[in-house]
Amino acid sequence: MSIPLLLANQVNAVVYLIPLLAVISLVYNATRYEIPQVIIQRSIRFFFYALIIMGGLMMLLAFLSWNL
Repeated sequence: MSIPLLLANQVNAVVYLIPLLAVISLVYNATRYEIPQVIIQRSIRFFFYALIIMGGLMMLLAFLSWNL
């Protein structure tokens, strides 16, 4: 099976991960801070850090499962 076909099958899961990650970062930071400006700043930072980590893990898993 070709790589674009494999990635097309996984698009549905990835589409739901982005809003879920945004909500998780907002709720997590809202429970820690009270000032709305700090909540927004920290949740944006948390969102991008988590997105980078998840992307790196997905690339690592794709690399490790290559030619299995």
